[in-house]
Amino acid sequence: MKFKSLYESITSEVDVPMDIYLEFEDRFIFKEFDKKDFVLKEGQIATYLSFLNKGLIVSYRTDANGNRHAIQIRWKGSWLSELESIFSKKPTKYNYLAVKPTEMLFMPLKDYNEISKKYPIFETFFRISLKQSYLGALEQIYKLHSLSAEARYLELIKNVPTLLEDIPHYLIASYLNIQPQSLSRIRKIHKNIGE
Repeated sequence: MKFKSLYESITSEVDVPMDIYLEFEDRFIFKEFDKKDFVLKEGQIATYLSFLNKGLIVSYRTDANGNRHAIQIRWKGSWLSELESIFSKKPTKYNYLAVKPTEMLFMPLKDYNEISKKYPIFETFFRISLKQSYLGALEQIYKLHSLSAEARYLELIKNVPTLLEDIPHYLIASYLNIQPQSLSRIRKIHKNIGE
């Protein structure tokens, strides 16, 4: 086994014999990204399922005024596929930026289709993962509308303690749906957390 976090991600949801897992793992292409490298850029078409083996990725959209709006923050052990682009075969609307040195695993969609046909357990795994991703997105929307900015910040820092070191603060503020000044105020109140 080369990628422990991938193995843990799969086996946390489904029971896969090691020989079948290893065949699955061999289908991935390993790639490293430096800080500020794009994993995927707006206008490109996504053709791979992607797993974040190590590092930190922010996905964002740039508006007509040039402002960046953070949509997702993903860390080690996360699946990070641009499913809208993969399934529609249309260019993505988002940029996926490595904000620290990052290792990604990519599986071509063709390989995924082959291996999930041969071993339906992977189809089951991705169905479970898609369900959890959908529920996670709903939970994020709920928190934006029900939790205070301070509570959203504290939860994010709990999940990614090095966030303030790794991600530009304006992107963190955008992700939390607050103004950068509000983030500065909250950080002052909780100056010992996440630093």
